[in-house]
Amino acid sequence: MPVTTVGIAGITGRLARLITQHLLALSPTLTIKGYCRDLSKATSCPTLKNITITQGDPYDPTALRHFVSGCDVVICGFFGDPRLMTEGQKLLIEACEAEGVKRYVAGDWTLDYDKLQYGEHPQKDCQKRVKEFLQEDGRKVKGVHMLIGIFYETLWSDYFGVFRPEEGEGVVMRYWGTGEEVWEGLSYDDAARYSANVALDEEAVGVMTFLGDRKSTKQLAAEFEEVYGVAPRLDCLGTVEELQTKMEITREKEPQNIFAWLADNYQTYIMNGQTYVPTKLDNGRYPDVKPLTFKEFLQNHKVEELNGLYTKAAADL
Repeated sequence: MPVTTVGIAGITGRLARLITQHLLALSPTLTIKGYCRDLSKATSCPTLKNITITQGDPYDPTALRHFVSGCDVVICGFFGDPRLMTEGQKLLIEACEAEGVKRYVAGDWTLDYDKLQYGEHPQKDCQKRVKEFLQEDGRKVKGVHMLIGIFYETLWSDYFGVFRPEEGEGVVMRYWGTGEEVWEGLSYDDAARYSANVALDEEAVGVMTFLGDRKSTKQLAAEFEEVYGVAPRLDCLGTVEELQTKMEITREKEPQNIFAWLADNYQTYIMNGQTYVPTKLDNGRYPDVKPLTFKEFLQNHKVEELNGLYTKAAADL
């Protein structure tokens, strides 16, 4: 039976809104049920007769069951603290189980956290726990896990620290290691396109892997020059081992101040190759989606926009 009703928890977030748009583009008559904590934020969502949005607490089992009732698949668009991303998702999964929902798209869209040990990247522990919860014996709802590497918007952000548009004289790209270590990624919009296709594909279960491109920092610097006519100065900050030491010391001193070490935590486990996504991609499953490469992404944005793209995405979430 074709998918006729999709539930989107956290529908007011940027990625969730993009998924909603692409779902409707693929299936205009699709019924979409949204769930959010603050209905006033839903004004940015499409207003169509086949979209209904309910306000509710992510920890309210009764409200969650009402929300997922009648859905063929539920997408988790939650973005928040560890409690929300673990307990909130588990409650949502239990609601899906109780209401006979067939598939649950977990709140992932990230690197391959299966290759991490608990505690190596604390922000990914939630996703590991949720995946294990979905794999428990007797579980009827099937989990779907989207691996996309890093969002392009994050890589070019001021927060992530790789790209500095105006540092002293000219543009700077900073790296740890040799500069040959590879970044894997996908844009927000292409992640949403693939997510919409996955949601409508009844056979799509388990780990789904999608990438737009794989490039090293040195390759990105060369493409930056081709697009903008400016050659970034490459600045090596040290070895990957030194990055990990720096990150672990900061994390131990300030465990609650996650933004003091989070970007370094991500970079450590990307640059050491530990969290690269599986080499066999699922892009070919949906040939109508043509994901942007890193270079095409740059061509779609002015250089002065790059640093702010992640901030805009985080604010929308």
